[in-house]
Amino acid sequence: MYQSFVYIEVRIQLPAVGEIFTTDKNSGKIAIHPDALKKTVMLSKALGCRIPPLADIERFVGSRKVSTDEENDSCCSIKMAEDGFMKLSFHSRKKSIKIEQIRIEKPNHGSFPIIRILTAPSFELGEEVQIFLEELRRLSQYLHLWEENAADSAIKCNAYVALALYPEKGTNFVKLRNLNSFNFARKAVNEELNRQENMLSCGEKVQCESRIWNEHKGCTEFFQGQDKESVFEKLTPPQTFSIEKALAFLPTNIDVELPEDRRLRFKKQYGVSRLRAEFLCDYKDRADFFEKVVALGAKPLNTAHWIASELTRLLNKKNVSVSASKISEESFAFIIKKLDSGEMHSAAAKTLIRAAFETGTSPEKLIKSLNISEIGTEKELLPYVKKVIEENPSLCKTLKNGEMPPLEFLTGLVMKDTKGKAVPQVVKSLIKKELNISVIYVITTGGAISAVQHADGTVSSGDSSGIKEMVKRLAPEMPIQVISAGQYFSEELEPANWAELISEVASKINAGTANGIVITHGTYTLSYTSALLFWLFSDSGVPIVLTASSSIPAEGTEASDNLKLALETAEKEKGGVFVAFGGKILSPLNLHFDKPGSFCNWNLENPIFTESGPIASQFSGISDLDKQVISRLITEASGKMFMFRLYPGFRSDLFKNLIAYTKVHSVFIELYGLGSGNMKNSDFSLKPLLLLGNQKEVRFYCTSQQKISLDFSNLLTSHDVWREGVVPMGYLTTESAVSLYFACAICADNSAEFDELMENYASIYSA
Repeated sequence: MYQSFVYIEVRIQLPAVGEIFTTDKNSGKIAIHPDALKKTVMLSKALGCRIPPLADIERFVGSRKVSTDEENDSCCSIKMAEDGFMKLSFHSRKKSIKIEQIRIEKPNHGSFPIIRILTAPSFELGEEVQIFLEELRRLSQYLHLWEENAADSAIKCNAYVALALYPEKGTNFVKLRNLNSFNFARKAVNEELNRQENMLSCGEKVQCESRIWNEHKGCTEFFQGQDKESVFEKLTPPQTFSIEKALAFLPTNIDVELPEDRRLRFKKQYGVSRLRAEFLCDYKDRADFFEKVVALGAKPLNTAHWIASELTRLLNKKNVSVSASKISEESFAFIIKKLDSGEMHSAAAKTLIRAAFETGTSPEKLIKSLNISEIGTEKELLPYVKKVIEENPSLCKTLKNGEMPPLEFLTGLVMKDTKGKAVPQVVKSLIKKELNISVIYVITTGGAISAVQHADGTVSSGDSSGIKEMVKRLAPEMPIQVISAGQYFSEELEPANWAELISEVASKINAGTANGIVITHGTYTLSYTSALLFWLFSDSGVPIVLTASSSIPAEGTEASDNLKLALETAEKEKGGVFVAFGGKILSPLNLHFDKPGSFCNWNLENPIFTESGPIASQFSGISDLDKQVISRLITEASGKMFMFRLYPGFRSDLFKNLIAYTKVHSVFIELYGLGSGNMKNSDFSLKPLLLLGNQKEVRFYCTSQQKISLDFSNLLTSHDVWREGVVPMGYLTTESAVSLYFACAICADNSAEFDELMENYASIYSA
């Protein structure tokens, strides 16, 4: 087993300040420009460093010794702090990166001060290096080391990489020079680790040398021979700098909320998801904009959604930050408040946001100039609604009986009377309110719960008629409408069937007439469907209850008992996704079919029924997709993934062609125990498959075969799996993880967004 040792040397270029170091004519003492000193100290404090009272003034001489004659050509350097740390988390594994020292320097040429940060060899993967650099970028912004978002390009680093057999320590470090992008740093470190592993596996010795990253070839290349870390030499004669005296009259207290603290506060104060809080706080001006809009009266969740969707899309298109854009917090708040109150629909909001973004004009003026004024208050719309209801008694009667098509027609009549200025959502709400409409929908898909037995003893999945008869018998007084979304056994489930079901559920939620939704399903794939609906609709505000039966109705009361429990749950609950089976209410997540007549929830101390996560809240556009589009998305996703279970004698070569010659993007693996597998260099190892997948940018998502949560931090075999970049899905079962994959495929706009959603949910469910 190999261990990786990686440390980095980061250079942060500060804004020009004229002379960074000045020498007093009388005393000959060197002083540091106050602004550069203040910023260096504040960053040191943010990283938990110890700041000594005195420090030697040195010269940076690179990786070689220099003569006295050359000293004047070398830059000045002072070690300002040491023994700090940064906490980071990657793939559900938390760790602390030690900061060895922080220096302030004047380069050989120019007036830009440089903060140099040297870490200990605490990194193991390129991804950790990237996360560290990104958090350093956030700290630089929050501490105003640079104005606005300039710190992105002001941070560069060298990485030092070594690999050694366990339990040896890495000694022969290879220097990766001038990594000027966080993405390049990740790629270069990982590729260098792979290069060194291949060399060591072949009995070769890794030489201490300098290498550079070639992005076009996707590899590191030789730059020069023997090259050690940076060398610093004391001045001749030696001179010290009194940090304590310099700071005596210089305010260096951190008076700004740092990124991690702000993320935690956003979750608690505003109720946003972990992913949303991380997104909002990624840039300080974005977080400031959000809080100012909310302070003006806009609802936090809606504000976060529109910042993350429409506003970010416009910012990315123009390649500007929110602080540099023309749209003001007041304008954005005005639009969001109109949405919050139902006085404006989303299409009008998008038009106003785009116009305010391009022109900086207030929405009040834009509403008039663009002729998009609306009639949105209940007081304004009620006379129109009452008129339409009075003129269409037969349609209203049909609507009250649970038949929903008339709702769209009546809404259209109101829209016609108001010349298109009414808000459709408000119109629908008023119609339902006036007619007192509240329906429980029962959506049937087949399965044993509706199956019929034929004369020859065979059993086939029945249509919705059997469910209708049971419903009438079980709840004669309850307003219920039975709808068919297919007729099949659950083992026959295909993408088109899921698309039909999702489309039906979405349409009933969006119609606003559903008091609850019950879904009858087969048992064999119930664990997949229930989890998928959880990821998509758990925060919809409508209770969704799935039920099934392990026996057909003719064989006993199991089918009717489960359906009765589902109906009662749908009527009682206010929202969430539930599974009613065997007299119990179970979570749709981690649902496990133990035996006929018995389901349980793996790894859940408490059942989870609701989740205000980013899939449901951030990507509500699923309502705009028809079933053909959803079917296509699921079908495409199914062609880009596969899953398997590790077993003794597993052969990587049986699966390598799937990765090498197909469009596979995601692989789900059931590992042993806490998350381990054979990682030897052999044909029976998982390792060759992971290495090939990494080359093809395939993502590996891992679950356990046991009732246990994955933990890659203990066993060496587990650690080696983690080092190859697999994503542990925490305590999620394979069924819940795969269903999350399909939910992300439906909701994400691109592969990067998909990867981010999967990774963040994996993190959420690893706690």
